[in-house]
Amino acid sequence: MPEQAPGLPVVSVVTVVFNGAATLERTIQSVLAQDYPSIEYIIVDGGSTDGTLDLVKRYDERLAYWVSERDKGIYDAMNKGVALCTGEWVALINADDWYEPDAVRRVMEAVNDRPAVNIVHGDIWIHYPNGHKKVKHAKQSGFLLRYWEMVLNHPSFFVRRSYYTGRPFDASLRVSGDHKWAVQAWIESSGQFLYLPVVLANFTAGGASMRIPLKKVLSEGRRVSRDIGLGPVGTFIGQLVRTALYFPAWLKLLFNQHVSPLLTGKRG
Repeated sequence: MPEQAPGLPVVSVVTVVFNGAATLERTIQSVLAQDYPSIEYIIVDGGSTDGTLDLVKRYDERLAYWVSERDKGIYDAMNKGVALCTGEWVALINADDWYEPDAVRRVMEAVNDRPAVNIVHGDIWIHYPNGHKKVKHAKQSGFLLRYWEMVLNHPSFFVRRSYYTGRPFDASLRVSGDHKWAVQAWIESSGQFLYLPVVLANFTAGGASMRIPLKKVLSEGRRVSRDIGLGPVGTFIGQLVRTALYFPAWLKLLFNQHVSPLLTGKRG
């Protein structure tokens, strides 16, 4: 059971992991070091074989629950994790990402006496393989969310557990499940989102969502467009937007990774 403090809602934090022994401990420590006392921490492992479970077992006494079994991908694992939660709020932080020390407290203070808010999100640090980092601000654009990609920062999401009821991630998608979930929530009511203009989490560049081939982007984008009911015209617009923005986004990634650090170094 999570440690509870009187008057404070319990926040369930879920980490999904598969063969993440190299980075998982940083994630675990970022959760356990939060300056918020009512946290339920759950780890969902996909059947790792690289020492991940040895690491999890070292923290067993400080975890509310952990499980290791094969799953059908990251979004299936996320659904399993959400189903295990008992807190009022749920946060998902993957095994190669980590929280800022005051992330949970900031979010809980922000939603106090705001019953209409179901989803809180903020900014993140993106960490590149060369050690450079850059703040990624959430793009609060309904157009880009509908027709492009996940322009909000999923590692920063905190969602009311009650809102997840009947709204699972689409486990058949490989990289766009969080995008589909978020855009459906946005279409339902953009007013239920609360954006905090502060960095809440850290994201490691180079994961599956950072180097997706254009063919995969268009394939899953088409699925998302159809599933959220954009129709043939809206689906076509989405494919045009994704194609037009794919290469600029890729070039921006390369610039931030290779060029921006040099410019910053010269100024420093």
